[in-house]
Amino acid sequence: MHGLKTREKKKEEDADMHVARSIMQNRKFSISGQADDEYDYDDGPKKKKRGKGDNGAPKSTGNTRFEKGILTQKERCNFCFENPKRPRHLVVAIANFTYLMLPPWQPVVPGHCCILPMQHELATRSVDDNVWDEIRNFKKCLLMMFAKQEKEVVFLETVMGLAKQSRHCMIECIPLPPDGGKQAALYFKKAIDEAEDEWSQHNAKKLIDTSVKGLRHSIPEDFPYFHVEFGLKKGFVHVIDDESQFKSNFGVNVIRGMLQLPAEDMHRRNKYDSIDTQKEAVANFTRDWEPFDWTKQLD
Repeated sequence: MHGLKTREKKKEEDADMHVARSIMQNRKFSISGQADDEYDYDDGPKKKKRGKGDNGAPKSTGNTRFEKGILTQKERCNFCFENPKRPRHLVVAIANFTYLMLPPWQPVVPGHCCILPMQHELATRSVDDNVWDEIRNFKKCLLMMFAKQEKEVVFLETVMGLAKQSRHCMIECIPLPPDGGKQAALYFKKAIDEAEDEWSQHNAKKLIDTSVKGLRHSIPEDFPYFHVEFGLKKGFVHVIDDESQFKSNFGVNVIRGMLQLPAEDMHRRNKYDSIDTQKEAVANFTRDWEPFDWTKQLD
């Protein structure tokens, strides 16, 4: 009897895995800037009110541990592609394993956008080749798009909280004025060098040039890190030794200082634009992006 129950449970889990794979392979997603009625906020994300006995998650169609785990992840991460509460109106382009969107908070500058994997990956250092290649495709096309506008691009990634697995992998892409890449490299090197004494508990080298080996071969897997990339061939990675001393908005603040923009407020709270302002930003970005949209080749 126990063996029969085990086999039945195994069949249910296999079926769930098949459904999950089918969802990720389905290309029938909208690439427009349509608003998501299920995303409930005015000036910023807000959790929907829960009724008695309602845990806020979609109703389960089964009782397997696998399904419960997926629903929990979808509920708590606003960037997992299968989360019905994610801000769909900010999505610009969708590939097979990754997507491009504008940030839900106020951008540093117009054109500020984000590349994310669909599934809950923690760092680009550890993604598989399919995800890695798509991220690079987005980067290449963004570089071409902004080059037409006589701008350069800096790519930022902060990887922290690996033990909790709560942070969704995100590469922030921020356009800069002409020759801004060279200036940014000097700013970031200086900022990291000056802050290393405060961050580091050991004497190990903390600023690593990724120009030669690239990110994957510059640091071990499963390490928290901050990575800044200037184009596709130059960059620095800093292994975060003490997460309690490292501010997750470090990279954005360096850019703000370089561009002489107002600093974020002292509490580091994100500020949000209205839905209408966000939709207008998506429309403007999409117009510029369309000639360089490599995901059209996937249809």
